[in-house]
Amino acid sequence: MKKLFAVLLALLLALSMVSALAEETPTYEDVSSVTVTKVYKLVGSGSSPAETFTLRQVGSKVLEGDAESAPALGTITGAEFAAGAATAEGAKASITINLPTYDRVGVYEYTLQEVAGNNAGVTYYGETIKLVVTVINDTEGNIRIAAVHTESEGAKSDSFTNTYSAGSLSVSKTVTGNLGDKNKYFEFTVTLTGEEGKNYPESFAVTGGSSEQNPETIALGEATKFYLKDGETITIANLPYGVKYTVTEADYREDGYTTDKTGDTGTINAATQTAAFVNENDNGEIDTGITTDSMPYIVLMGIVVLAGVAMIAKRRAANND
Repeated sequence: MKKLFAVLLALLLALSMVSALAEETPTYEDVSSVTVTKVYKLVGSGSSPAETFTLRQVGSKVLEGDAESAPALGTITGAEFAAGAATAEGAKASITINLPTYDRVGVYEYTLQEVAGNNAGVTYYGETIKLVVTVINDTEGNIRIAAVHTESEGAKSDSFTNTYSAGSLSVSKTVTGNLGDKNKYFEFTVTLTGEEGKNYPESFAVTGGSSEQNPETIALGEATKFYLKDGETITIANLPYGVKYTVTEADYREDGYTTDKTGDTGTINAATQTAAFVNENDNGEIDTGITTDSMPYIVLMGIVVLAGVAMIAKRRAANND
């Protein structure tokens, strides 16, 4: 038993040494390119514009080794997204960074930045991205080992997120009051203003309302008229965050209407926003003839008249006697 135990112990020690040696001498494969995952997310409600996200090299240095400088990175491809591709969960596409060849072993660090576009509503990745390439000597030549991470977070990551944020603007009409005409169309003017230096669609779709005069689209910077009656709403869709709006209603005071409004001016910064207008026309007392309010006085007056007639009749009867 002692001999068997000694043999087993020797085998365990041998296996441990083999495992330790294996851990101490890892094997690496040479990589010629690095893939970065770009995530395109939708915030709010809308449909994202087509986008191509890419990176550019803005710096490099040698961290370890005798090389005087780091060779420039090769071609960097873009992550392409078709119009409407962004989702709440995040659509994904890849950016490929081609690595150069290295004559000297060492550790090379590259600083990258995303190339910012001008599409309205799109938030571009503003942090610095760091790519570290370690070049080691192997029996088959120099081996390139790469790692990607953000400068600010300090954590390795091969995935970076961009967002498209958009919402809708609704204009609603309510008519109240005993003389409020619920079949009357009220005139509204809507004006949208974009941010300078941003790219916007030529127009935005408009839905709702029953008036044949209502346009189906609205463009930035153009005062556009719409017509709504009681209970109706128009909605302008896919407005990028940052778009400013103003909604005004024509003056109907001469027709006896007063106006209460909320949300008639503002900036798109949520999935749904509403400019609500309430018009009231309550023209006071309405002549309906005899009302229940005057009926007690009429009854009292009738009783007085009847009493007077009865007294006159009684006197005449007494005189006749």
